[in-house]
Amino acid sequence: MGDEKQRSHPVEKSASKWQKLARKRWIYPAVYLGFAAIVLAAVLWMQGGQDNAKDLTGIDEERSAFDTNDESVPVLGDSEVFKVPASEDSGVFVQKQFYDTSASTEEQQAALVFYNNTYYQNAGIDYAKEDGKSFDVKAAMSGKVVKATNDQLLGNVVHLEHNDGVVTVYESLEALDVEQGDTVKQGEKLGTAGTNAFDTDAGVHVHFEVRKDDIPVNPLDVFNQPSSAVEAPEKAQSDEVSNPSASEGTDVEKQDNSTESEMDAEKDAEKDANSADEDQSDEQKSNEQKSDDQKSDTKGSE
Repeated sequence: MGDEKQRSHPVEKSASKWQKLARKRWIYPAVYLGFAAIVLAAVLWMQGGQDNAKDLTGIDEERSAFDTNDESVPVLGDSEVFKVPASEDSGVFVQKQFYDTSASTEEQQAALVFYNNTYYQNAGIDYAKEDGKSFDVKAAMSGKVVKATNDQLLGNVVHLEHNDGVVTVYESLEALDVEQGDTVKQGEKLGTAGTNAFDTDAGVHVHFEVRKDDIPVNPLDVFNQPSSAVEAPEKAQSDEVSNPSASEGTDVEKQDNSTESEMDAEKDAEKDANSADEDQSDEQKSNEQKSDDQKSDTKGSE
């Protein structure tokens, strides 16, 4: 009997400890919270395993992160900024500045182009070389060629369309290396500098414009800026300016002193070309009518 009491004594001590713990108020909430934490951890672990399994289903085992067989897709966005439309080592300089309405009278007069008895405001920047030779004209920013044609007044012309309603214009090109619909990268050759009938005094040059929503913007204000930073100024009406040659007493004093935008000159040239085509067509129709009348008269006399 004594041995049995001694053997049962540790069990009784253990039971009494649990009974004491059970009497504590915090024991049941602690057990409940611990159990809830275990269940929550198990649920989260199971959900994470299912998500990982879904992500792995679309992976091709034969491909790797450095697969060079796929074509790379250029991401331009705002990472590209406007550059001068010529190589850095080409030796070009600014021959004629953009006509700025806030510039001094002297600077404005220097930015005028005289053509057909009218002074036109330079809507861009003209680049040329000191030696007067031709040079490669490059894309100032990546874009799509929306116009590539020969203009009887402005020479070969290229228009590049960019993001944010921005278009760059390249005029007075001697030869074209792109066609309408082409997609070109920044620095890609568009053609070579040449001459045109609109500004014969400029010699071999390229006329470069930046337009925002069809309004010319000073290129000097957008160089090293992305297309999203280009802001179109309020379109000001062309005012009459003093004739820069009037003070010299030249024959130009008797000519028209009004100024227009160079874009107006381009539009006028297109209208003249269309008008000439219409006149030629009318003349051709008139000659054909005369020929038919003569044939009719000949048959009548017979």
